[in-house]
Amino acid sequence: MNRRTATAQPAAPRTPAPLPALSRTPAVRRSALLAAAVLAIAALSGCNSGADTAANSGSAKGASCNPTKTNAGLKITLTATPCPLQGGKTGTAAITVKDSDGKAVDGAKVEVNPEMASMKMKGGDQTAAAKGDGYEAKLVLGMSGDWKVTVTVTPSTGQKATATFDLTAK
Repeated sequence: MNRRTATAQPAAPRTPAPLPALSRTPAVRRSALLAAAVLAIAALSGCNSGADTAANSGSAKGASCNPTKTNAGLKITLTATPCPLQGGKTGTAAITVKDSDGKAVDGAKVEVNPEMASMKMKGGDQTAAAKGDGYEAKLVLGMSGDWKVTVTVTPSTGQKATATFDLTAK
């Protein structure tokens, strides 16, 4: 037999090195189980459907699907539906605008401009139509990720106000 036709001898079976005695102690096992439980809870908490969690909010910073901002004496609230928003699908932006006395601002021009800065992508500028005590527009977020939605309110009287909201599409 030459080297090419010789059959290879099976390698000796490898046995794993024995674990140190410390890893078998009850305290170490409890610590390992506790660490595994904490990781499992952390992973599952990201699946919570509550609108006020960072995982569903629309941003890693903890914004929600119903944030409110104040600018130029106007309180602007953006309610995005569905919550969480879905990338590649059309959602709805319901906007309420209140003055410093808490009264709804009627007859304003309200524009909604979504933008994904990281991708240099815009989601379709919309002019919101009056609906009930507020305004409503389509919210088109072309893909999953972090978006900045700028709402510009130009009231029939008073100063123009702009608010930028951080939202995340799943």
